[in-house]
Amino acid sequence: MQQFTQKYAIIQLFEDMPVGTQFSSNNWPLHATVVDTFAINWDVSEMTTKLDRLLTTYAPVRTIVGDDRFFGDQGQTRVALLEKTDDLAKLHNDVIDVLEQGDWRPNDPQFAKEGFLPHATVQSHGRLNKGDVVTFKALSIVDFFPDGDPYQRKILATIHVLET
Repeated sequence: MQQFTQKYAIIQLFEDMPVGTQFSSNNWPLHATVVDTFAINWDVSEMTTKLDRLLTTYAPVRTIVGDDRFFGDQGQTRVALLEKTDDLAKLHNDVIDVLEQGDWRPNDPQFAKEGFLPHATVQSHGRLNKGDVVTFKALSIVDFFPDGDPYQRKILATIHVLET
């Protein structure tokens, strides 16, 4: 029998989703992943506090949507690549630097830091298009195991960057 453990991700939502919103693991809202699936020794409150301290020093980060590509073991997941600007790479790395203080353990370390490949998965209900300018201005913590259900996801907190 498969055993599930508490995991999280940090994302930028591109549609309005209030804290507490729950959705199916196979029906995500339109988003870009800033930090992929991970475990950590902090509770959500501590993680939110630490990330809030970081993000309130940040101005919004903008990038441009590029070409589509297929991800996954069999190329089954269509994504729109995002330009990996210096500011976006710094945001990703700075968030990970904070999480490492809580014994951050990524599921797929090859997609972190130098391996970070910013993208937004094409969803059945929406997508980002080549040439779109997108802004990272509020990062959300997603619970991968809400109420013990590994097939649901839940927005636990949304932390806004400093508005300029």
